[in-house]
Amino acid sequence: MRLRRLQLFDYRNFHRLDLPISGDVAVLIGDNAQGKSNLLESIYLLVTMRVVRVEADVQLIRREVLSDVQPAARVVGHAETENELVKVEVAIVARQGAKNLIATKSVKVNGAARRLGDAVGRITAVLFTADDLEMVMGSPSPRRKFIDIALSQVDSEYSTALRQYEKVVSQRNSLLKRIREGQAGRDELDFWDTELATHGGLILHRRSVALKTLGPLAAEAHASLAFDEVLGIHYQPRLDGMNEDSLADQARSTKSLKDCLGRGLDRDIAAGMTRNGPHRDDIEFDLNGFSTSGFASRAQQRTIALALRLAEARYLMEQRGEAPLLLLDDILSEMDESRRASVLGSLVGMGQIFMTGTDVDRFPAEFTSTAELFQVNAGTIVPFEPN
Repeated sequence: MRLRRLQLFDYRNFHRLDLPISGDVAVLIGDNAQGKSNLLESIYLLVTMRVVRVEADVQLIRREVLSDVQPAARVVGHAETENELVKVEVAIVARQGAKNLIATKSVKVNGAARRLGDAVGRITAVLFTADDLEMVMGSPSPRRKFIDIALSQVDSEYSTALRQYEKVVSQRNSLLKRIREGQAGRDELDFWDTELATHGGLILHRRSVALKTLGPLAAEAHASLAFDEVLGIHYQPRLDGMNEDSLADQARSTKSLKDCLGRGLDRDIAAGMTRNGPHRDDIEFDLNGFSTSGFASRAQQRTIALALRLAEARYLMEQRGEAPLLLLDDILSEMDESRRASVLGSLVGMGQIFMTGTDVDRFPAEFTSTAELFQVNAGTIVPFEPN
């Protein structure tokens, strides 16, 4: 997978950008808050159709055009895969809502309109940011997001099931509250429980299968970065009464989830929410057999997060038969020279790489000598000229 051209129109702090990319390594140099991260995230938007670091789609539109009659932003990527040339275009268009501006996204693939979910994975990529440390020490949500995005890029059935599951959980929670308030009967849950178990069973099973592959890949990547530490990864589904056989195949996963919903119905009604299911799953990590929770240093957290992203890249490579784009935001910060060398060495053979940094001197000369260097300044990009 190679990205050969990136175009931005009124996206974040970029007014107009038309950036051709000819090589396999692009290094973006610039001070903080100049647009380096925005550029990587625009590429990731083409991959996942999801926003990064913002709460609403409207925040992707450049502030200076928000007062226009129809504020809009566009991101266009021209990519080269093993089998085809693909052009993905995402448009974000704002309109006045009840209180504030709201925006919707639309996507075209090779000029034809597509549903957002159907465009996921036409370009594949892995994004590493400083926020990835939350995967290690934060709430379960970033860890679920990690496995969901990896799977969605290679498994369209999973992507569809995930979207449907999220809708069903919302519908079921609304009904649980109505039952609690005496406005609906328990029998009305039968349909939603069946739907939730069907979609959720697929999610549980395929997460389990994927993590059996991702776990060893992450351990291998981690070993190349931290020679004296062994990383362990453990899937923790949120199903009361679950055992190892519960996820052995999709049918058993579906039955296990349906049974769990039945056992927990009284508590769900009392809480007005669905307390068990893949939306509550977690992934746990350990180093040398000891849980990372509460003791991993910041350097260890960063190494684990990077190992997870490298494992994700190798997983996508195995599943798709070609390497994804690697989008690495300020990857070398807070690392000593030895660890920086280990990190850069681990990237050999990983496909096309986009990296950011505030100081070109953090990158070894032998690395930058074969890379395209760009200077990013206030939403503009020009070839980097060393002092």
